[in-house]
Formats: sequence, structure tokens, C-alpha cells
Amino acid sequence: MHPFPLLQKLIRPLVEHRLLLSLGLSAACGIVLNSSFPMNLANPLLRLIALERPQILQGLVWSYLLFLYTTPFLVFSMALSLTYVHLYRTESELTAGALPQYPDPYTRTKLSLVLGEVHRQLVPEPSPVPRWLSIPERGLYTGIASFGSIGSGKTYGLILPAMRQLFAYRANDPAWRLSGIVLEVKGDLCRQLQRILKWCGRENDYVEVSLAGDIRYNPLNNSLDPYAQAFNIASIITSIWGRGREPFWQQSYTDLVRYVIMLHRIRDGYLTMVDLFRTVISAGRLEEMLIEVGSRFSITSYIGIDKDAYREHESLLSPLGFEWNKDAGLYLIAWTEALESLLTQETSAAFDVFTRKPYRPELRGRFDSVQYWHWEHWKFFRSEVKTSIIQGIAVFLSLFETDPDVRRVFCPPKELYDGKPCADDPRGIVLHPFEELIESGAVVGLNFPVALNPALAKTIGTMMKIDYQRAVMLRIPKMDAYPERHYRPTVFICDEYQNFATVGADNPTGDERWLSLSRQPKCIPIVATQSVSSLKDALPNEGVKTLLQALRSKVFLTTTDPETARYASELCGKADRTRISYTVSESSTNANVGWLSGRTSSSKGSVSASKQYQKHKEPLFEEKVFFDLKNAQSVVVAFDGVSPLPPTYCYLKPDFLPVAMSWFDQQRIDFDPRRISA
Repeated sequence: MHPFPLLQKLIRPLVEHRLLLSLGLSAACGIVLNSSFPMNLANPLLRLIALERPQILQGLVWSYLLFLYTTPFLVFSMALSLTYVHLYRTESELTAGALPQYPDPYTRTKLSLVLGEVHRQLVPEPSPVPRWLSIPERGLYTGIASFGSIGSGKTYGLILPAMRQLFAYRANDPAWRLSGIVLEVKGDLCRQLQRILKWCGRENDYVEVSLAGDIRYNPLNNSLDPYAQAFNIASIITSIWGRGREPFWQQSYTDLVRYVIMLHRIRDGYLTMVDLFRTVISAGRLEEMLIEVGSRFSITSYIGIDKDAYREHESLLSPLGFEWNKDAGLYLIAWTEALESLLTQETSAAFDVFTRKPYRPELRGRFDSVQYWHWEHWKFFRSEVKTSIIQGIAVFLSLFETDPDVRRVFCPPKELYDGKPCADDPRGIVLHPFEELIESGAVVGLNFPVALNPALAKTIGTMMKIDYQRAVMLRIPKMDAYPERHYRPTVFICDEYQNFATVGADNPTGDERWLSLSRQPKCIPIVATQSVSSLKDALPNEGVKTLLQALRSKVFLTTTDPETARYASELCGKADRTRISYTVSESSTNANVGWLSGRTSSSKGSVSASKQYQKHKEPLFEEKVFFDLKNAQSVVVAFDGVSPLPPTYCYLKPDFLPVAMSWFDQQRIDFDPRRISA
């Protein structure tokens, strides 16, 4: 039970016994007044009344005594009544009532997420009838964004409880339990996720990508279009090192990487960041690959003669250049029309003409595109321009080349993806495609702290996020083709979202586009960031506005960013309030100025007063409210999937505290998760 404030402790006995208190105080006051100011019966007028009308004097005396007691009674009664109306709060109003039973996530029959407890909508005071703020399944698919400064409780108050509730939902049912991906930058969230999955009995569903693990992940080995992959790489380069005034350089990055990716896919059907790096920086490597791949597409005919016929006419055939081919079991030479005529006229040896089948003719169009780009476009760039373009890309791609651990995990050899043993990496296991991981109920965690390498962590996290988003979007045509099947929901959780966000009008794979469509493939996006300013700093082209409108439910914790407070206040909306104004005017006639006082005076004057009521709009939550929020105290603007819920104070439930404990009770203990968990 929350303790009463000191003022309420003092006021409570006064207002509860205000009648007896008024009587006692008025009696004491009457006695004091009667002894201090007794009625002067020696007054000549009163003595005359006593002689002429003693009854009237007796009435005056009793009336005087009565007023000495009743007037203080009225004053004390009015004062205590005003105190009761304006200051007093009943015990039920000041005490947080018992919370309803918390719906155990392990036994819930319907998917939902409890954000926290709600007391009074617009006042941060306890309520005798608190309730849970719960977002149903249809509202979860519209996304949740959390904003809060350092230490405000984003991770412990929202991210961890959300993971515990969502991943525990129907955990015993392999067909219904949720899949997901968790991206982080601090390095401890994945361990928390692993403990939560173990608590749910789903420890076997956890898949972690880290430098210390055996999982190998190649961010380029997917079905994403080469242009989209090249644009993502160029966008990451821009976000790390900044955007220049001239768009030529980013366009050139994208163009070069795009065609190199296409060429590697045509030749090998596989490439890594290291392959991309070595091809880009090598002066002659690109031309060598073009010649090598071009020879595969050439249609060549050969003349073949068996061993016996060749020996019979060896003296004639040997100078022509026939060579023995072990695989074909024939002597072969390139076909020409003149050679065929010579063999027909000069020898009687039997021979056959063979035509080699071209290499994957369906890729010929793409190879022609790469070849035309190189010889008609790239070849004519000046050497200094080429050097600048290559240097801009090489600085980024070298992140995967210089560190052997990074190269081993994120640039695995093709043999691992082909299922063949690899002597260089015998323990390596490739990460299954996200299409399979989502449908199998796996939960993927990227444990790559920013402290190790900020640029590389941002790169890997962003590319893994895009790979996951692509797999989610590919569920849409499957759902349309097979509507009778059950498709499990999948969860996208990202802490410190500003490190992985990609958005913008020129980005074909921006997060705002994905969020606007993620509801249909049953994805639950939950992101947490420090402020609107941090997102603006990471995203170009004013893309923050488009991104934020795609996340329908928003949780605002305490902030020190004025822009976040202003955005939150505007989002909560305004309400009609009545404003009272008073006007007092004075008028006089025959006014003059006094000779001694120097003030105006008049023999006739009048005073008038008017009272006006006006309706005007005021914010439901002023900007200052968001600066004064305490830990785990938030203002939530939620959406249940059908209609928006009214903005309200919401008190989050930190993962390390009992859910049955009210937030107002939590304030009496030290808000330290390490101490409490210990």
C-alpha cells in the first residue's frame, strides 16, 4: 500500500471530524471573544433601552452572544469544507488497488502483449481499480516503437518482457510457437534471450551468429537482386562515412558493385565480401573474369577421329594439330570448313563433327549486360576517377578481409553451402535461409557488439535485417497460394534501432516500405531507440517521418531530447479546455485631481465586473511531462489493430521484478536489476 503524503496525513483527521472540530473551535473562540470584547451595558443608549424596553435589551444581549459563537462556527466550517473539496483525497483514491491477475504468457490461448499497468489516464497517481494495458494480436502486427533516454528502462521494461511473453506463447506446440530475430549492439541481450528461451523450454530453437560460434553467415548468399544488394552496400557506406554533395560517387559505388556481383553469380553462383573486395581492387582481375566467363558462352565445334583411324593417317593428320582428349576418347581439333573439306578429299578416315553445348544459355543476357557495361562505360573512366571509386568501396570491404575471425564467420567457402566437408573450417555450419528458419520456429540472435567494430557491426546487422525482411515478404505469395495452411507469427526485435535503420525515398529496401507491408505476413516489429534526434542523425532525406508513421503503437519513456518531447506531445493530441477570464472596469464623472494627494477623485463613479468562458485546445500531455517521467513510467499511444487507444500513463513491468507488484510499490525499493536479481 502506497504511503500517504504528509499533507494528507494532516488533513485527514480534520476533514473527517470537521463538524465536531468546528463546534469546539467556535465555542473556544466565542469564549475568548466574549471575555475580550464583552457587551458594554453602561452605554447610555443601552441604559435607555433597558429602562424603556428591557425585553429588547435582553434580545440584543443574547444576539450578541450568539454571533460571538456562530460567526466563528461559519468561518471554521467553510474553511474545513473548502479543504475537503480541494485538498482532501480519500484512502481509496490515494492507494493503488490490487492489480488483476496477470495473464501467464505460457498458458495464454490468444496472442497478446501486456505493456504494463494503467491507473489514471492523465494524472500520475494510483487508482483503486488499475488494469493491464494489453495489445491484441492484430495490433501487434502494426508495430511498436519505444523512445527513452539512457537508463529509462527500454530494455528491462519493454524488450525483455516482450520477448518473455511472445516466445512463451504456445511454446510446447512446434507448429504454433513464434519464430523471430533479435538484433542488438551491447552484447548482453542475446544472453538474456537465451535464458528466456530456456525458461520457455525452447533452448533448442536458439541460433546465435557470433564470432565465437560455429554458425557461418554469408550476407550476399541470397536471392536478393544484385542492384538491391549493391545499393544496400552503398547506403551503409554513406551512413558510416557520410553523404557527399555530389551523388555521382554513391551511384558509381552501386554500379561497380552491382556488375561485379552479377559476374560472380554468373561464373560461380556464389560470392562473399572477400571475393568482392579482391575483384574490385585488382586492376586486371575483372577483365580476366570477363574473358574466362565469355569463353564459356562461345559455341565451338570440334572434329573428332578415333585412335585407329588417326594412326592409319597419322602422317597427314599429325601436322594439323590434333590432340588426344582422354574424356572423349578421341583426337580433337577445332572445326573449320577448310579442314573438313581437306579431310573429306585427302583421307578416307571416318570422323565426326562435335558442337560443345554453351554454358547456361539463360545467363547469356546478363553476361552481355556486364560485358557491355565494362567495355563501353567503365573502360572509359579516367584512372584517377576509377581509383577514387575503388578506394571508397575498398575501405568498407576491407573490414571483412583484415580480420580472420570475421572472414571465417561471414565469408565461408562455397563447400559449406554445398554440404561438402571443408578442411579450412571443419566445425562450420551455415545459417539456414531465413525462409526455413521462420517456418521452423527458430529464434536468431546476432551477438556482435558495437564495441568490437562499430562499422562492421552496423554492416552485418543491417544486411541480416534486410535478409530477414526479404524472407518475411516472400511469405505473402505463399499465404495467398495456400490460405488453408497455418503460418506462425514471427517477431522482429531490435534494440538501439538507430544503428540498423535504413530508410529513404531512394532506398528500394527501406524499413518504412517493409513495415507498411509486414502486417500481412504476420510479423511483429518491436524496436527501441533513444530519441527522434538519434534516428534523424542516422537516416537521410527526412525519412524519419515516414518510418515513425509506420509504427502504430508508441511507448514514450523519460527523455532529455526536446524534439522527442515535442513529437510525443503532438502525437498525444489536444483536448478542449475551458478558460475563465475576468474583466474589471471603473468609470467616474466630474473627476478632478486632489491638490495634496495628486490622485484623481470623483464624487460619482461606478465599478463593473464581467466573467467570460472560452473554449481552447490544450495538449493532453505537455512537453515537460516527458522530461519528468521516472524509470519504467511511460506515456503510451497504443493501437489495437482496429482503433487507436487514448494516450495514457502506463507503468512498465521490469523483467527482474514480480509482475504482481504495483509500480507505486516498486518506488520504495532500489531500482537496480543486479541487486534485485541477486
